[in-house]
Formats: sequence, C-alpha cells, structure tokens
Amino acid sequence: MSWPAFLKNFPQGHLVVAVAVDVGADEIGSRRLRGLRDLLHRVIGRMASSDGNFALTVSRAAGFPEILCGFEVQADADALVALGNAQPTDRYPGFATQRVFDLDTAMESALGAGLLSDGDIDQR
Repeated sequence: MSWPAFLKNFPQGHLVVAVAVDVGADEIGSRRLRGLRDLLHRVIGRMASSDGNFALTVSRAAGFPEILCGFEVQADADALVALGNAQPTDRYPGFATQRVFDLDTAMESALGAGLLSDGDIDQR
C-alpha cells in the first residue's frame, strides 16, 4: 500500500519510525537508504498479520533520514517495536501510537539475520 493511501484509509494508524543513523542527510535517494527500506518491508511482510495493512515511506522532514512504517493493526506495529526495541515518542501527531528506534548497522545485521533464520533475531 502506498503511504498516501495508508494515511487516507487509516488516519489513526500506528507508527514505528526507524531512524537511519548511519545514513547522511544528503543520502535520501541513495541505494543504501532504499536497501534499508526494502529490508524493513521484507521483515514486516514476514511478521505482519494477514489481515492488517502496512505502508512504508522515507522521510527527511526531521532533518535526517527516517523510514516511517505505518500499521493498521497495533499488534503488527508492536512486533516491529519489539524487534527494534523502539521507544515512545510524540514527534508525529495524528497516530494512535508512535514509537522510534535507531536503525544502525548492528540492527540492520540483526534484522537481516532474522530473515535468514526464520525470524529468530540474536538479542546480543
């Protein structure tokens, strides 16, 4: 689902934001950032419930690259929150819940390894 369609259909959805801490502000359209977005899409696609919609978009509105992940179903958002150890935030008004986590190189590796191991992520 596209981001605009998600916002239109689920204006009170649940938001989880991955801050791409290892990507520079000038790398918004970079292959690296698209790769992180695609990784999150695969992780979410594997863990999300079959009856909940989700959408992702890349944003630099905060002055640094972020990947916004919107969820129709709170349980799906909570699953990503648990994987990323996301913390509550209030920077994004309008969402029913909103949490944020750093998507650094270590988290990227853990998420990628989880895809290879059927979702088991090393919590070290």
